Amino acid sequence: MAVSETPTVGRPRSFDEDAVLDALMALFWRKGYAQTSMTDVVEASGVHKPSLYRVFGTKDEIFAAVLRRYLEAQLSMLSQLIEQSSPGTDGVHEFLDGFAAAALADPGRNGCLLVVASNELSGTMPGYEDFAGAYRSALRERLSVLLTRSVANNEHDAALVEQRSELLATFLAGFQVAVRAGASDDEIHRIVDSMHTIIDTW
Repeated sequence: MAVSETPTVGRPRSFDEDAVLDALMALFWRKGYAQTSMTDVVEASGVHKPSLYRVFGTKDEIFAAVLRRYLEAQLSMLSQLIEQSSPGTDGVHEFLDGFAAAALADPGRNGCLLVVASNELSGTMPGYEDFAGAYRSALRERLSVLLTRSVANNEHDAALVEQRSELLATFLAGFQVAVRAGASDDEIHRIVDSMHTIIDTW
């Protein structure tokens, strides 16, 4: 959505709100919240500070808007991977490979922004944990759809699906932490291969 404004001097100026949020997402994703200054925000966005405050609010509110956009993008990516996957455990393997590929591409190598933010801000800025909680909940819900299709003979075993959803969700979170921590390509491939081996037993 384009946000237009009329400065006191000169012609009207405008900027694309979504493009600004994408630029700021990359900034916060790379540096974290505390290490990102408003000067960094202004430089990355290309928008003057008064305009940023007028459209998005304070630094806290800007970051919250960034987290909401990231959450929407992640859930869209997950849904797309699941929709494109095959039935049975083949689909789980395909999903895992797709998730790993996204995590290993820029800017995915920065890990999960929601996990990074909740770890950094938990206990200091109440409410930010809710973004990570919402992501985990939505992730489990989407994984349950994928894993229901993987149950043998198409029999819906709710307890089994729930257990596998929890296991895979926890693995994916840990995997992103390892990526953020700078795990080598060899280590990353070993981690993913280990999960593939577990999925083969399903």
